[in-house]
Amino acid sequence: MTAEMKVEDISKYNLDLILPVSLILLAELLIFLGNSSAAMNVHAVNLVLLILSSIYINNRIYPALMLMPLFRLLNVAMPVFFSLTLYSYSLVYAPMFIPIYFIMKDGFISRSEAGLTTDGFWLYAPLAVSIGFAIGWGEYNVIHPQILTPGDDIKNVLILVITMIFFVGLVEEFIFRSSLQTVLEARLGPKAGLILASVIFGFMHSGYHLPLELLYVTLAGMVFGLLFWMSKSLPVISLAHGVTNISLFLITPLDAGLLIYLIAVPAMIFVFYAYVFKRISGRAGIDKG
Repeated sequence: MTAEMKVEDISKYNLDLILPVSLILLAELLIFLGNSSAAMNVHAVNLVLLILSSIYINNRIYPALMLMPLFRLLNVAMPVFFSLTLYSYSLVYAPMFIPIYFIMKDGFISRSEAGLTTDGFWLYAPLAVSIGFAIGWGEYNVIHPQILTPGDDIKNVLILVITMIFFVGLVEEFIFRSSLQTVLEARLGPKAGLILASVIFGFMHSGYHLPLELLYVTLAGMVFGLLFWMSKSLPVISLAHGVTNISLFLITPLDAGLLIYLIAVPAMIFVFYAYVFKRISGRAGIDKG
């Protein structure tokens, strides 16, 4: 049996997927159970195996999966420079732009697959905002976090907004939707790819040590994945993810009563946009006919 045939058999039976995914889930389960030291060892071994595999086998599954153990190890290893958690987010997430850059540069994920476009952004942005505020409200009722900003002044609110959309939202959505969901759907099909990507996304929130949080974030991941299906836009889902965290860590703790308006108004704007867009598209089709 040739080396090429062996590689094809590995892909055919998803052996290149089963082991690294299992190790990711195992490591996050260890974090969930409170054994962070063992979890980091598992993530480190997995990362090394993925790197070695990618050297000898041309398979874009490996770069996509590398991002998760790499992110977790970076998250744990990053020194604490600030007493306020909010200021530490940019230090953890900013270095992830380096591997993301190389994944795009080397063509493992195309620009269209990653959703690197602004097409349709203004159509789907209100829906992203509405979904984000709703998911954030729901997650608050699961984990009840404290507000992340030291106050509600403009400076701190802007820092939170920029951090959650352009660092947390952008990086996590590239990892889990643009990259992971894309390669899993190509391998397993749309439904299975969406579900597995969402399950991994849920497990990556194991640090809260709450089973309901893992389930909730898995379902939230499916919603983000469906929004990515609809919009084909990384900016749209980054906005939705960022708004989710703004809702979770700022709006809901401060004034949950605002959420009915912050959810309903953008939703109505989206419905209006969609109606107008449909009418315009229909009229254009008639004119062409």
